[in-house]
Amino acid sequence: MKMLPACVRSRGRAIGALSAALLLAAAAGSAAQPPGPRITPNFKDADITQLIEAVSAATGRNFIIDPRVRAQVTWLSGANTALTPDQFYQGFLSVLQVHGFIAVPAGNIIKVLPDANMRQIPGNDLPSHVSSTSDDVVTQVISVTNVSAAQLVPVLRPLMPQNAQLAAVTGANMLIISDRASNVYRMARIVARIDQSGGADIDVVP
Repeated sequence: MKMLPACVRSRGRAIGALSAALLLAAAAGSAAQPPGPRITPNFKDADITQLIEAVSAATGRNFIIDPRVRAQVTWLSGANTALTPDQFYQGFLSVLQVHGFIAVPAGNIIKVLPDANMRQIPGNDLPSHVSSTSDDVVTQVISVTNVSAAQLVPVLRPLMPQNAQLAAVTGANMLIISDRASNVYRMARIVARIDQSGGADIDVVP
């Protein structure tokens, strides 16, 4: 396995510098590990803008950073841990979630904002599949058949973060949820379990 040059170097502006450079490795092709670049992230008390620069270099994505996005981040990896660019980006979303930020796609640009804007900023609206593990922000509509959607709101609301959105469309008996994908997936599973029909006939035999 040949190690490529580090894609991120400390610029000396962070309070805590990177504990190790971000490494890209050309992995050998195999069924378990497809060929392609591999990233081993190691950040310790690094400025969050350095992490965003690393993600941009590894994935080719363009970012706009809200001036309110400020944090020192730590992300440590084991010696044998190597991520694909997509896995690296998903890990980046998890770091943002920990620090109270979100990444919102807008064409070829990704805006990094405080998650207080989650309700107003469009994310991945109405995806055909909601990931059970991603921290990407999505908006999904869930149809309810056997119970009232309005009755589910006070049940589900405590299970969601403050900045997430949950509303019932009473006429259509639907729920609109805007939150991180992993939690939207969780809410959909809970609704499906509650919404199971209990209409089996009961015969009373004297």
